[in-house]
Order: sequence, then C-alpha cells, then structure tokens
Amino acid sequence: MSVAIKKWGNSQGIVIPSAILKQLGIEVGQRLDISVNNGNLVLSPKKKIRMFSEAYLLDNMNEYNSHSDELAQINDMEIGE
Repeated sequence: MSVAIKKWGNSQGIVIPSAILKQLGIEVGQRLDISVNNGNLVLSPKKKIRMFSEAYLLDNMNEYNSHSDELAQINDMEIGE
C-alpha cells in the first residue's frame, strides 16, 4: 500500500488507513513517536506514562532529592485558617 504526503496548512502529513490502525491496535488521537531508521520513517505507539503512588514517590525521598517544604514540619501558622 502506498500513501501520498499532503500539505495541511504549514505542515505535511499522510493519511493512515483505518485498516492499518486497527491491525496495529492504534486508536485515533493516540500519540506516536516518530523516528528515522536506516532511511525509513518509523512510527511507534508512544509508551504510556506509568502512574506512581504517593508512597512510591516518597519512599526514597531525603534531604538531597526533595524540596525543603516536603521534609519540614509545617505548623498551623503556615497553613492559615
């Protein structure tokens, strides 16, 4: 199958047939990484960002890799009413 590069405003683009998207498991609106490999254009599904729990993020926090307000004891006067 071949597609043509078309002008879209100040950019260029191609139309990916829905059958190809379905075959690859890619949905409309999904983000893709684009690269060139040995002269070939490569589109890959963007990896989903893993969500981390608060406990996981705080697990290795220390005075060298955190903001001071995250380790300080906050008193009532700082919070206000």
